[in-house]
Amino acid sequence: MNIGRAIYNLLKNDIAVSSLVGTRISPNVMEQTSTFPFIVYDVASDTPTGQKDSVALLDTVSIMISGYCKTYKESNKLANYIRTALDRVNGLKYGVDIQAIDFDGYDDVFDDDSGRDGIYRKALNFNIRIINSFNNIYSTNFDGVDDYVALGVSGMSACKNTGTMSAWFKLDATAASGDIMRLYEDANNNIRIFYHNASSELRAAYKAGGTSTTAVTTDAVEDDGLWHHVAATWNSSGNVSLYLDGTLKQANAISGTFTGSFTAAAIGNNADAANYWIGNIDEVSLFNAELSASQITDLYNDGLPFNPSPIANLIGYWEMGDGGIVGDPIATFPTIVDETGNNNGTMTNMTSTDFQADVPE
Repeated sequence: MNIGRAIYNLLKNDIAVSSLVGTRISPNVMEQTSTFPFIVYDVASDTPTGQKDSVALLDTVSIMISGYCKTYKESNKLANYIRTALDRVNGLKYGVDIQAIDFDGYDDVFDDDSGRDGIYRKALNFNIRIINSFNNIYSTNFDGVDDYVALGVSGMSACKNTGTMSAWFKLDATAASGDIMRLYEDANNNIRIFYHNASSELRAAYKAGGTSTTAVTTDAVEDDGLWHHVAATWNSSGNVSLYLDGTLKQANAISGTFTGSFTAAAIGNNADAANYWIGNIDEVSLFNAELSASQITDLYNDGLPFNPSPIANLIGYWEMGDGGIVGDPIATFPTIVDETGNNNGTMTNMTSTDFQADVPE
């Protein structure tokens, strides 16, 4: 679960807490030589609720957060800061959809057995309720020859003028270009994210009325063995922008007018040419709004995917191997479920072995 990372960021980014401990916040244990004060947090229990034959809709997590200080006065101050930073927090926080965080008491401990002249520890207990607990185990592997996932296009034209694509990818060594995702009306009107092999560029392209506008990055992503997050945003009266790992790489003003409607869409292939992806793709999402730079940073989430459903204007979400937010652990071949209920995908020229236990983490 991502709750530990969410708790870390909530504390680290709280002005009062950071004024005392900086980034000296750690799960389970802190280095013996660490400077006081500091915080250690422990997930005491993780209990799924509302579960029948599938993944729980709601998880309840108990967590203990301890502030270690050299004086009792300072330990009280730090405890108050921690409680204020967390108690009653709710909403989407660092990739976790939190229904509520509730303070559940504290314990005072004086530890004089540490060899460090005694320390004061105030341990605060919280109960956290998490909605739609996210579990990412599988991605889908593409062979670069003829593998792709065909998508329906119901409602997709709502994003032809303004929208966002987001996906996680791992690119193998390739001698050809390959598409991560494309939305297609015809050769003159389409939107895509792809790797252009000849120039070693990752590109977002918005082609309208035969005029193509691209945003690119030359960051080395081919065959590096790493997972990356890519996002493209577009606004027909503004820019097409490309983000890599949460950072804006390029934005260019769009030319041309997109007047038609999408007739086809796919993950891993481009309708204009045999541009098949080679490598893995995970957690693909589509929005009918131009997400802001901060929202893209949130989607990247320091390299850890999450369920994007709480983000407004989501019109497509394909987990690419997992069985669904509520469902079996692995997808049912050959269907890639659209968790928004709009456009399921069909694996084409593929087998169930293309589901791989290889995901960003």
